Amino acid sequence: MGIIALAVAVAYMTKPLYDILKPKFGRTYGAIICLLGIVIPSLLLVVLVAEDVVTFLLSLDIENIITKVTPILNDIGYLRVDGPDVSKPFSDIWSVSKPLLNSFASQISSIPSLLMKLLFLSFMTFYFLKDGDKLTDSFLIYVPEDKKRNTALFLSEIHKALKTLFIGNAVTSVIVGIISIIGYWLIGIPNPITLGALSGILNILPVVGGWTIYVPLTVYYLLTGEIAKGILLGLFGIIFLSLAPDFAIRPRVISKDGDLHPALVLIAFLIGPLVFGIPGLAIGPIIVATVYAIHKVRRLIEKKNN
Repeated sequence: MGIIALAVAVAYMTKPLYDILKPKFGRTYGAIICLLGIVIPSLLLVVLVAEDVVTFLLSLDIENIITKVTPILNDIGYLRVDGPDVSKPFSDIWSVSKPLLNSFASQISSIPSLLMKLLFLSFMTFYFLKDGDKLTDSFLIYVPEDKKRNTALFLSEIHKALKTLFIGNAVTSVIVGIISIIGYWLIGIPNPITLGALSGILNILPVVGGWTIYVPLTVYYLLTGEIAKGILLGLFGIIFLSLAPDFAIRPRVISKDGDLHPALVLIAFLIGPLVFGIPGLAIGPIIVATVYAIHKVRRLIEKKNN
């Protein structure tokens, strides 16, 4: 079910491009171009970058890093605290995070299983793009005639909500990519366009994607003695690449395109991954869209009856 939900999400996010390609290349070739040009390369890129980042983080000696960095920050006036006061909370956070990273790394490292999932996801995305608009008619065949109108209205509202959520998520990633490129360039990070584009693509994954580029870079600059650049990059990443996308940009973009409340957007993209893991990136929005559609259809029916 998780793979099917993710395929629905990917299909909605790539549908604007598919709608442009379909009149020129037809349904089948339009869907194939979307898969080969965007979906498969993006999925492979996310997996490869995530694997490298997780491996890098697991190789770090966090306590040793804090022990070395804290005196330097104290000397130049960034901190006025003892090393143990800093190291203990970070060590506690790391003790919780490391098992999760190990679990994630083990899932990524199981290449055959991962490839099968990606292959299945690609096939499902292809058919959702190519024949997704036929699913409603196929489903309505089995609905009793007296329930057909309300059911069609319900499915239409789900479609609108999912379209708003997933396309809004893709637009958010583009915005974050542009912000990342500008920020990396101003701070003086090498290859700002490449790293900014990666940050935008990875930000399709709420919560997870924001820190995957700037955290390793921040750690690198702190360890190599470029303290000011490391702190500036860390602050920029926390504010503009982690907090802003999830709590400001994404809710505003999605609520602007539809009438979904920003709180529902936060629930869809933040609670889903926390409860269901990676599939929750799609399952959360689908659940929120379904509940929202039920509420809206019920209000429309009550309004009509009154």
